[in-house]
Amino acid sequence: MYSRRINFWILMSLTGLLACSPLRVFAVELEGYTEPYRTIRVATDETGVIDQIFVSEGEAVPQGTPLVRLNNDVYQAMLAVAEQNMNARGRLESARAELELKSERLKILQSLREEGNARQEEVDRARYENAVAKANIQTVQEELLSRKLEYQKIKTQIDRRTIRAPISGVVSLIHKEQGEFVAPNSPETMTLVQLDQLLAYFTLTSQQAAQLHINDKIRISFKHNQSSTEGTIEYISPVTDAQSGTVLVKIRIDNQKGDFRSGERCTIQLES
Repeated sequence: MYSRRINFWILMSLTGLLACSPLRVFAVELEGYTEPYRTIRVATDETGVIDQIFVSEGEAVPQGTPLVRLNNDVYQAMLAVAEQNMNARGRLESARAELELKSERLKILQSLREEGNARQEEVDRARYENAVAKANIQTVQEELLSRKLEYQKIKTQIDRRTIRAPISGVVSLIHKEQGEFVAPNSPETMTLVQLDQLLAYFTLTSQQAAQLHINDKIRISFKHNQSSTEGTIEYISPVTDAQSGTVLVKIRIDNQKGDFRSGERCTIQLES
């Protein structure tokens, strides 16, 4: 009986110690890699021969910077003709002079009619001719407006043949050289990457991914230079890959100073 009591008190003491002891949580290190925040294959819906390339590989370019220009000699000739047509004022001046003449004749006939020295048919005829002269001016003005729109259309077409940077980034690869043809089935001219921010890609288990939330801050370490920085969780895949049983997580890294390179291995630590 005495032995049973001793065993009971030993068991209770051990249970109490386990209950009071803090639970040890182990951290697991997970490895991922960085990629540009955005990778854009700069393309155009215009076709033609490349006339000039304004940038080189590795060059940083602000948004809107001209990258490539396609040959536009034909469009320049069309623009010159359109400009001349747009600025032609001969027909308009002629129509205005005709209206002035018809208006003056109408006034004279109306005055003579009041004095009984002109027939009503003559007045009606003059009024009709005056209305036609006014309509002719409107027709010429509409034609000039159409010519102006045609001029602006050709200018827009010429501008579209200069391909500009859609974002601020770095030219990572030029796909075509000067003199090559840009066709509808091969519209890409170069690849532009955004490196002022990076995305770190990690594949986690469902249990590990459940610890994270969008916009959470997390520490990311880089092995190549023993540095670390704070990242922001931008994306957690809503589905688990059926084959690997993992969840894709993307973490955004501020890289304004260019301290980190795309393609580098990096790690995070999570509770196991």
